Amino acid sequence: MARTLVSDQAGRETRARILKAALELFSERGYAGTSITAVAKSAGLSAPGVLHHFPDKQTLLMAVLEDRGRLVADEQDISYEDLTLTDALELMVRTVAENVHDRAVIRLEHLCALAPGDSSEMAAQWSRLRLDRLRSASEVVAERSLRNGEVAAVESADITRMADLIIATLVGLEHLWLLDENFDMVAGMRTFTGLLANQFGLSMPPA
Repeated sequence: MARTLVSDQAGRETRARILKAALELFSERGYAGTSITAVAKSAGLSAPGVLHHFPDKQTLLMAVLEDRGRLVADEQDISYEDLTLTDALELMVRTVAENVHDRAVIRLEHLCALAPGDSSEMAAQWSRLRLDRLRSASEVVAERSLRNGEVAAVESADITRMADLIIATLVGLEHLWLLDENFDMVAGMRTFTGLLANQFGLSMPPA
């Protein structure tokens, strides 16, 4: 029994080491420019050692994204349907603040969103699905706020356009930050959410 526990722990540690090495290489070189051999070398393993945990490079990339690409709401088990619009705007700022600590993940997600070729289409699809989840969450919060009278009635099309604007702002701020690490995307998102709050007559807590 003790030997099994030790073996399981060693396996988890090895898997984590592989994921860390793969994240760094995928985010620096892209999917096509990263080989299993390079990941193995960075992780201090042989290529068969990596393939023991991940049968191919595509599976490894998807594991990296699923391991490190979760939303703040997922991490904290937050239901968007329970949020007020003010709560949701604050969550957007917190999400960006958390992303500052995951530069490699954000860079990889941006690479995946525009990934060319069939070999990385699954990763591009994953990135699009993640943005769709954020868009849907924005719509859920807006519709709930309308039902509860938190904001004045607006057209359904306006809710969709607002959700698209939120996604575009988030992606744009991340892009500027990837180009210049000194760019303060948290302040940018705080300004944007403040403008939305003013538009809906809401009060946001001070920074």
